Amino acid sequence: MKKFVCLTVVVVLAIIALMSTAAFAGSSSKFAAQVSSVALVPGTTSLDWTKVLSTSIKTPNKKDLLIGASFETGLYTKTVVKSSMGALDTSTAVAGIKIMVTVDGVTVSPGEVIYDKRAQTLSAKLGGILTSCQDLNQDGIIDILTECTFTDEEIGLILDTMAAHHFNFVAADLNTPGDHSVEVWARIDTLSQSTAGLAEASALVGKGSLTVEEVKATNAADGIVFLE
Repeated sequence: MKKFVCLTVVVVLAIIALMSTAAFAGSSSKFAAQVSSVALVPGTTSLDWTKVLSTSIKTPNKKDLLIGASFETGLYTKTVVKSSMGALDTSTAVAGIKIMVTVDGVTVSPGEVIYDKRAQTLSAKLGGILTSCQDLNQDGIIDILTECTFTDEEIGLILDTMAAHHFNFVAADLNTPGDHSVEVWARIDTLSQSTAGLAEASALVGKGSLTVEEVKATNAADGIVFLE
């Protein structure tokens, strides 16, 4: 009879433990994600901060979030210089993509991150292409500088690249339990400068993924350190 009672107590305790675990699992989630298999931002010359991915996660009090943001990034830059008679011509094209993450509308560490950037400058001094000459003063001598015409020579450079980049963001000590909104924002900036030639720049954000994991930092004083 005593053995039966002991066994009953053990079974009851096991059921209570399972119920407690299930209740805790229902009250908070450990992981959340959003994945895009299509391009998020098509090629553009300018884009202010725009939300590209978002998800939500439910946490208890005093938890930390480890947030990963991965994206394909594409940069396009084109520079052309035109010159003759040894004149210097320069063209510059700059394209860049920044990413930041917010939790409940507040930017989390480390803030804005440059995911991709290129500054392309092309300079040249060219002699030009001789098109015609005429002895204007009839002295039997052709002065190249004053009696010949030239058209500009031209050099161009185009770079079109695509790559994948990842960065971890950290939201520490979430003091409010419950649902938290996690959003990823992207920004594109370009610059084009030219004189006789031309310059073009654009950027895009391709496929991407947002992963959010609830974590508990070590109790040591340096569990999470922010260098500023």
